[in-house]
Amino acid sequence: MKLARVFRRIGPKGLVAAYLAVGVVDSVLAAADVGAVRWATKPLLMPLLAAYVVASARRGADLRLPLIALAGGFVGDVGLLPDREALFMVGMAGFAVGHVAYIRAFDRAGARARLAAKPWVPVAYGAAWAATIAVLWGGLDDLLVPVLGYSLLLTAMAVFAAGLDGRTALGGALFLLSDTLIAFGIADVDAFPGQDGLVMPLYVAAQLLLTTSWARWPFGSRENGTDGVPRHGTGRATAADQGSAAV
Repeated sequence: MKLARVFRRIGPKGLVAAYLAVGVVDSVLAAADVGAVRWATKPLLMPLLAAYVVASARRGADLRLPLIALAGGFVGDVGLLPDREALFMVGMAGFAVGHVAYIRAFDRAGARARLAAKPWVPVAYGAAWAATIAVLWGGLDDLLVPVLGYSLLLTAMAVFAAGLDGRTALGGALFLLSDTLIAFGIADVDAFPGQDGLVMPLYVAAQLLLTTSWARWPFGSRENGTDGVPRHGTGRATAADQGSAAV
C-alpha cells in the first residue's frame, strides 16, 4: 500500500514526534476549554498512532488488534468532544471496544501467565475500582450502570497491561487514572484542584505507552516473526530485541 510506504518513510520516531506535538496542543486547548478548535487536533491523535503501528510492523504482521484498539480510541475521542450524552455513550462504547482489543493483545503476549505470579495486581486494582465506585455512586445518576460496566472493563485492561513490562503497566494505569478523572467531573467530585486539566495529558501518555509496547512484545512487530511470535521462542523479547524496538 502506498500509504504504508509513506508511513515507513516518515518512520516510527517521526510519527511519535507528530503525535506528541498534537497531544501537547490538544492538552493545552482542553485545559483552556477551547472546544471548537479541538476538532482540528483531538481526532488526529489515534490516526497518528495507527500510522506508527503500520510503520513499526514487518510485512505480513497481523495488525488487527492494535488497529482495532486505536479505532476504538478514535471513536471515543470524537464521541467525547461534543457535550451530548448520546454521543458520550457512543464514545464510551468506542473506548470499550479498544479495551477489549488491548486485553486480547496483552493476553496473546502472555500477560495472563505472568499475572499468575502477581496475584496482588488484580486484588489491588479491584480494591481501587471498588473505592472509586463508592466515591462516584451518588453522582452518576443515569450513567451509573454504563459507567459500572465500562469501568470494570477498563480496570481489566489495566490489570492485563500490568502483566507485561513496566511501560505497558504504566500505560494501563494512566489510562485508568485519566478516565477516573473524567468520571469525577461527571459526578461533580473535586479530588484536587485542576484535575480536569490532567485528563488529556494522562490519556495522551497512556495511548502512546500502550501502542509503543506493541513494538516490544509479540504483537507482530519488526522484532517478531510474521505470526506475532518472537523469533527466540521465549514469549518475551530479549534485551537486545527491546533495545532495537522502534521507540
